[in-house]
Amino acid sequence: MAFKEFSCKVVPFQLNRSVSGSFIKMSTEAIAMGNQLEIIEAEARKLTAGERAAFARILLASLDEDAEIEEALAIETERRIADIESGSTQVIPIADALAQVRAALK
Repeated sequence: MAFKEFSCKVVPFQLNRSVSGSFIKMSTEAIAMGNQLEIIEAEARKLTAGERAAFARILLASLDEDAEIEEALAIETERRIADIESGSTQVIPIADALAQVRAALK
């Protein structure tokens, strides 16, 4: 029996847990993302150096937006912690909160 040679591309995967144990599930989204990145890279390489630099600035600016969001979330988290510690916010057990939501949905 002859074996055919083949090549494969290593892609990111997700680790999922099930009741019976762990298993590895290849993420089709990760594969699609890899293909999209390759296409974008190939298209970007067709641009002039100036166009690539402008595109890079746009991409880097989009990362700053994420940093701004993370900073805003950190500030809000600190505010909520301070409210809890000062006693100005009432904290209830999660079971009670879920019961209130379920009752409101009925």
